Amino acid sequence: MFLNFKISNYRSIGEEIVIDFSIRDRQKLGACAEINGQPINNITCLVGPNASGKSNVLKGIVQFLNFANKSYSSSFYKCAFTTHFCGDDSHTGFSTEFIDKKNQYRYEVSIQHNMVQEEVLLKRDETTKRYSYIFNRGIRNKISFSKVIKINKQDLSRLGDDVSLLSLLFELNYFKKNDLLVFKNFYANVYPEFIIITQAPEGRMNIISQRLQDDNILLDELIEELKAIDTGISSLELKRGGRKYIDMVSEKMPKKREWSTILTKHKVANKDYSLSMLEESSGTLHYIETFMHLSKVLQNGGIFIIDELEQSLHPDLTSRVINRFMNKDKNPNNAQLLFTTHNPWFLQDLTKTQIIITEKNDQAQTETTRLDEIAGVRNDENYFMKYIAGEYDGRPKIKEA
Repeated sequence: MFLNFKISNYRSIGEEIVIDFSIRDRQKLGACAEINGQPINNITCLVGPNASGKSNVLKGIVQFLNFANKSYSSSFYKCAFTTHFCGDDSHTGFSTEFIDKKNQYRYEVSIQHNMVQEEVLLKRDETTKRYSYIFNRGIRNKISFSKVIKINKQDLSRLGDDVSLLSLLFELNYFKKNDLLVFKNFYANVYPEFIIITQAPEGRMNIISQRLQDDNILLDELIEELKAIDTGISSLELKRGGRKYIDMVSEKMPKKREWSTILTKHKVANKDYSLSMLEESSGTLHYIETFMHLSKVLQNGGIFIIDELEQSLHPDLTSRVINRFMNKDKNPNNAQLLFTTHNPWFLQDLTKTQIIITEKNDQAQTETTRLDEIAGVRNDENYFMKYIAGEYDGRPKIKEA
């Protein structure tokens, strides 16, 4: 599980912000887990006005995780971090603390002009509570390793200034198969710009089609879920022989793949009728994509990062997703949910440690405040009512002409 993320000088984020999942013992009021005596929230929600930087927070985290995991194997995930418009000459910084197999780690990277300036992976000693480094990388790839890793010099020579050392170690199998899985078990509806630009509007359908082709169990689960939530869809059919497209996400080298057309089946008066999935409502499409990620993260553990969870969805369906992370039986592996929303209705089901208010300051920088950091906020408040009343700020300041 992730304990926190820290981001600085990225898009609308200037000074460092912290997205914190860790809580104190007396704050264990909602969906949370406990590892090594450390309580950790399963859910964190970002709420605030448009243009406050909520989506940029998620983009930064997803780009950071992709960089740490895939930048050696794919050129699309190398250093290409957009700085704050006032911070062109400053470093962009990311870091995270996380627990993997009951061991606590910290990973951080500093980037400037699309070159890694510093990259460090540390492990905490549970007796002394102090971190010691596994590797420490400085400018011009000056690297030192602990005794845990003995790397071949020829492998190390492949490391570029715009590539994560951690991703190289992953790709060349310097870690055991199931080590540091937090970097691999993350799911998001936040995509790199090249997918949005090169594959829209059918890019998401390509990804959905590919996953359903490769996973019959997921296909069956999705069909049952669509029947359960009253979409009118009775079944799905993957029709082979669809269009060819360039797969730039899952392969080291882009290559052409053929994706199936997805047909939705509707039964009316005992007759079956078929539609292309692209003809379904935007809410249905959004829920299909959401459910596919949801199924995997609940099955494998990890984190689900989703921008505008409620997009085109009825509140009952949004609550259905959130409740999966609150239910120990449905979430046995302590999967985490990090989402943004413009619908404060869902705040009443969360605790004050699970709600983060985002706003822009007078320097046009995103700021974040976890609700328990605001003096006087009680555990038994109705956060929905208080938020819409403006007591926590984080609402658009509209001025009438």
